[in-house]
Formats: sequence, structure tokens, C-alpha cells
Amino acid sequence: MMFNRSFAIYFTLICGSFGICSTKAIAQPQCNAPLTEIVPQLLGDLPSYGNRVIQRARNLDRTEDSFSYIVIASPGNLTPLPLKNRQYTPTVPDTTEQIFFTTLETQYNNSQKISFENYYWLFLTPTNNGWAIANVVSSLANPDPSQPANPPRDASRGSVGQAVKLWLRDFYATCST
Repeated sequence: MMFNRSFAIYFTLICGSFGICSTKAIAQPQCNAPLTEIVPQLLGDLPSYGNRVIQRARNLDRTEDSFSYIVIASPGNLTPLPLKNRQYTPTVPDTTEQIFFTTLETQYNNSQKISFENYYWLFLTPTNNGWAIANVVSSLANPDPSQPANPPRDASRGSVGQAVKLWLRDFYATCST
């Protein structure tokens, strides 16, 4: 027990003297940075935020519990997909930004592991308080690669949509202090 306490004191002195333990684990946000610089940090943190949303939504009273974990999110692609054949002429400029990314997710069912990809199309719009979600659309990859992905669905209120919303809230809360 004495050895552990002595080691802790020694370690603290070394860290403080040489500054080797003073690096921050999480980079400070660049509040006025362009979206191209914010997206990598958002997608890097997305599995952590998404998994917390998933855990909070679990029903612990269920005898069979089937839920997924977000393992990783791909780097985002900010090249907008063309939206052709518009039915109207916009009266204000479109400032919405599109981010396409995929997630690798794992689900455990009866001691069986199932891995799958989800495709996401995230629409962000600038506001006076930073970026905000305009919409999130997702499509589950088809297990048969010769078949197309499943039809897209609104994912704004799903785990990834909520995770992005929470991440943006935390990001801009840090900026306003």
C-alpha cells in the first residue's frame, strides 16, 4: 500500500516537472472553423455519443434485449449530391450543407454477433448559434452486395440524429463559455 502511494506521488511530481501529462485528451473546438474542419471531430465522436443515446433508450425490463452498438463512423464526404428536377425556384439561397457517411454497427442477438453498415445523409444548416440539423436520412446496407441498399428513412429522431444533435449542443456550449 505504501509503495502505491509513493509511486503516485512520484508520478505526479514527474508529470508536473516535465509537463508530460499536461496534454488535453480532447482538442478544443475551433468555434469559427468551417464545416470541413468540424465534421472529422463530429464523426470521430459519433460512436461514443450514439452509443450513449442507444443505452439511454434501452428498456431494461425486457427479457430479450436487442440493440446495436456503433463501432465506427467513416470520414464524411461533403460533396453534395445533386438534387435535380426541383419543382420550385428557391426564393432564398440554399445554405444547407450535406454530409454523407457510413457507420459500422454491431448487434448481439442470443449470443450471436451481427455486423452491418448504415448509410447516412446528414443535412446541416447554419444558424446564429452555429450549425443545426435540418434532416438526417439513413439507409441500411443490404447483406447481399448484389442487391441495392434498403429504402431511405428519416433518421432525425434516431440514435445517430440525436447523437449529432447532442454533439453540436456540447460543441457550441464549449464555444460560448
